[in-house]
Amino acid sequence: MASGPYFSLIYQGVDISSELDPMTTSISYTDNHHGKIDEIDVTVQDKDGRWKGAWKPEPGDTMTLTIFDGLGGILPCGTFEMDEPDAEGDRGGDRMTMRGLAAPITKPLRTQKSRAFEKQSLKAIVSKVAGENGLSLEGEVESLNFERVSQRRERDLEFLTRLAEETGHYFSVRGTRAIFTSIKSVDGRAAALTVSHLSLGTSLLSYRLKEQTADTYSKAKVSYLDPNKKETVESEETDSQVKTGDVLKIAGERTESPANAKALARSRMHFKNRKRRSGSFSHVGDVRAVAGVTVNMADFGKYSGLYLIDRSTHRMTRGGYTTDVELLDARK
Repeated sequence: MASGPYFSLIYQGVDISSELDPMTTSISYTDNHHGKIDEIDVTVQDKDGRWKGAWKPEPGDTMTLTIFDGLGGILPCGTFEMDEPDAEGDRGGDRMTMRGLAAPITKPLRTQKSRAFEKQSLKAIVSKVAGENGLSLEGEVESLNFERVSQRRERDLEFLTRLAEETGHYFSVRGTRAIFTSIKSVDGRAAALTVSHLSLGTSLLSYRLKEQTADTYSKAKVSYLDPNKKETVESEETDSQVKTGDVLKIAGERTESPANAKALARSRMHFKNRKRRSGSFSHVGDVRAVAGVTVNMADFGKYSGLYLIDRSTHRMTRGGYTTDVELLDARK
């Protein structure tokens, strides 16, 4: 058993961790909560040129990364498909960086499509698109129905991200799992870990927390054509967390019912207001600090409270294991 943090890397089904470890300069795993694909970077020394020759990685090869903190904590990063093998060098020598994406590049996720979904529920649409890409659907999907939803020259990833942002959901792809879940099922959850200002200089390496009022909205108004009444109807939603924000006016969007209009107004306002409180911190490696987790920032005065991890990067180098985190407000 290794003492201290270590990693396991399975390449094309073969465990190459022990061979790779002496030549590895860094391994990083970036975990995204919404709308972006998780990725890994593995950088190795290439003193004898083998990585440009017999060991050259090929696009489409698969890598499965697991990080161990050495204290019993495990972070199963997942399986990634090679995207951009990159050879470089300078006075410090030659290096090869292997980049992998969690959503397979060989699947139709990246193909632009135009099509329409007629008389279907939101869950049915998301299930269909996920299934076409070999993904299982997870998450709590709101009960919304549509007469027609159009995918307009969009990749499936872009389409599902837009659909999430118009209906009050978060969306991400983790290997063979499509996570499409309501905002209310995530925001306001109990904290999975606490980061205390008292640990600054020990486990907490640095932090930055801020509040902003610019581009935040206390109300959202949607104007839409009621198909039954044949007249324009307005729907208004409020955000109780924002006291002095502007009014977000949403016009020209197709929406078919009061329920869909409310969902659109709430969702657009939520994504605009996500940065009303935000921040970042760098920490001694912590496998619990992953995207989608709620953090209690304690002893930070008026900046204390619940934040959502929007993005985390776990990095292992010869200097040790660190976790860098980007935060957004998690209060309901």
